[in-house]
Amino acid sequence: MNMDNRAALNPKHSVIVEACAGSGKTWLLVSRVLRLLLAGVKPGEILAITFTRKAAQEMQARLNEWLHFLATHSDDEVHTFLQAREMYEVDAGIMARARNLYRESLLMQPGITINTFHGWFMQIAQGAPLNSNMPLGMNLLEHTSTLQDEAWQEFTDNLQAAPESETSLALQWLFAEYGLHNTQILLNNFLHKRAEWWAYVGERNDGQGDAVAFALQQLRDEFGVEASVDPIAELFADDTLQHAINNFSAVLATDGTDKQRRAADSLQAFSALADIQQRYTQITQCLYTRADEPRIFTPTKKQNAESFISAHEVLLNTMQVARDAIMARALLRLNAAALRCGATLLQHYQDIKSRQQQIDFVDVEWQVCHLLRQSDYAEYMQYKLDSRYSHVLLDEFQDTNPVQWQVLQAWFAAAEAVQSRPTVFVVGDPKQSIYRFRRADARLFGEVSGWLQNNFDARYLSQNITRRNAPAILKVVNKIFGQHPNGFTDFETHIAHQTTLPGKVAVLPLLEFAAEPDVPALKVSQLRHPLFTARAEKQSDNRELEASQFAEKIINIVTHWQVSDGSGVPRPAEFSDIMVLVRKRLHLQIYEHALRQRHIPFLTSRRGGLLNTLETEDMQALLTFLITPFADLELAQTLRSPLFACTDADLMQLAASSISTGGSQPKHGSWWQRLQQLAAHKQVSPELLRAHQFLSGWIKLADKLPVHDLLDHIYFEADVVHRYVAALPVELHELVRANLQAFMGIALNVDAGRY
Repeated sequence: MNMDNRAALNPKHSVIVEACAGSGKTWLLVSRVLRLLLAGVKPGEILAITFTRKAAQEMQARLNEWLHFLATHSDDEVHTFLQAREMYEVDAGIMARARNLYRESLLMQPGITINTFHGWFMQIAQGAPLNSNMPLGMNLLEHTSTLQDEAWQEFTDNLQAAPESETSLALQWLFAEYGLHNTQILLNNFLHKRAEWWAYVGERNDGQGDAVAFALQQLRDEFGVEASVDPIAELFADDTLQHAINNFSAVLATDGTDKQRRAADSLQAFSALADIQQRYTQITQCLYTRADEPRIFTPTKKQNAESFISAHEVLLNTMQVARDAIMARALLRLNAAALRCGATLLQHYQDIKSRQQQIDFVDVEWQVCHLLRQSDYAEYMQYKLDSRYSHVLLDEFQDTNPVQWQVLQAWFAAAEAVQSRPTVFVVGDPKQSIYRFRRADARLFGEVSGWLQNNFDARYLSQNITRRNAPAILKVVNKIFGQHPNGFTDFETHIAHQTTLPGKVAVLPLLEFAAEPDVPALKVSQLRHPLFTARAEKQSDNRELEASQFAEKIINIVTHWQVSDGSGVPRPAEFSDIMVLVRKRLHLQIYEHALRQRHIPFLTSRRGGLLNTLETEDMQALLTFLITPFADLELAQTLRSPLFACTDADLMQLAASSISTGGSQPKHGSWWQRLQQLAAHKQVSPELLRAHQFLSGWIKLADKLPVHDLLDHIYFEADVVHRYVAALPVELHELVRANLQAFMGIALNVDAGRY
């Protein structure tokens, strides 16, 4: 019997489970739902929230599978199944209920709510009163980058019309200090965090100026500094610094080394400078390194160590007060500019969505948060949730963001106040928090855990036994998280459930790069003529060298390594055994190129790169030609593609031909007109004749069929996939198949496949 599982699956208690990867969190979550149903809880009283729609679907599928098992298998098998879920005393009543659960889950309404946060929030919004100002009837946006670009353009255009406005000057200052790229990143991050901004400024979010002024006043109070006060002027207006410098200079000069005496002279020389900024720079260069770390001053044997160290500390402490004030003033200046520009950009972004009758997920989160926390209908909505749900299960809680938790906390706190609190089951692992770009904060797991223990008498459980990884893998994980000087807070050593599972961790050696040779200055006579001489390019950069090393390692694995199959029998490693994870998609193309060069077959999940692959560029060129038959370049690309496999000689024939109009002078015409004329007289190769036959039929269909149906017709009639596969190396076959099918999927998703 697993005591932790028995406590976790007890339907009467709230529980927080911190479980490592591969420890069976999903199994535990679905088992908890099953135990609730067996305890007599109605399906409609259960709310399970997952992070993704895929996870919600998998949870629902697993629950249905288990309920079907209970309804159809023998008593002995059902007993064993329930014992695995900490139910050892199964009487006839429980058995009968277990048999009926599948039928009840299919027929009873409402059923179990298994949804994502955003899906559940949409349900709450749809159930809000009509006069609650919830954005009903709006289109939900899943991708907002285009609207953000539009908002940025509108934002900058308006500022150009008022170059002396406060916001325009703030933006110019940000550009000067941080550059265009960094400023855009900063303000776009403000857009992503707008729900937190609205929550911070509270009801002041209706008035932009008030909201910014409020936030800046909070910062002034926290930093203890005013923008109008110059910390450097205050530093030199006080005699404290002068006394500290005199004392330390005297200590350095007395029985000090030549270096110490020069430092003492440099410290004293500051008083001869008239400008206070130059004075501050002089002292700073003497006391701090270029890395902005305090310089190390060590007393000699003749010097009094205690006096030396004390005088040095007093001077550093005096300087640090001013340095902290300077930093606080700089932060206040940055926040003043960024908040003012961010609030204005946000207003443009919200206005654009409002004009287009659109909202995004952050809007939904904030509207629901406001509805349950601050609106006139908060008590009504909290009562609706209380009367509906009595058990709440939260999966992957480490990826929850603060606004989502505020929604839950508002409901939970209100339920506790009227002694109607639900049981709460939270499962997650802060080490696996990977969705910071969606505003997730792993620290929230600890905060929520403490809140639930204090207010809901929740029991905290920890599971560090993983069924997924081999001991060799866990040894590395434990070393990284547990022994690093900046190790993970409260990390528990992971234990492998399968102690005999083989595994290995291999680390590529660090790349060593030769130093760049000094290039002597060129004379005018040695300058490159850009029209006749190509610029010399570096053969590769660091990332390309790393990708090359990585590809060689994969070849080494497939050549020399042995892996175990499901029965434990060793066999040679194959390319399909390998999954590659990279930190970002940004440079994935470089690694793909390295794999392709070494004829290593692979499938990629790179988003945004599909339309740049050669096969999909060919398909785009074909579609462009079909709607614009005068597009000669697109026709040439289509003819040369594996779709028709025309030769260079075929294209040269089209380029050199002309069309006869019955007049004295022939006309060049478009390439499609030339192909039609040549094909009519049978004066072309079989490849061009085949291309003419297919293209003629497809042009007639282009105005009649939706793009997806047209592509489906083209793929079938021209045997597109097989022709591409036949023209490419074997290692690219699966990749090309996947890309061509994905392109078909895009045609169905864009504008619902209509255009």
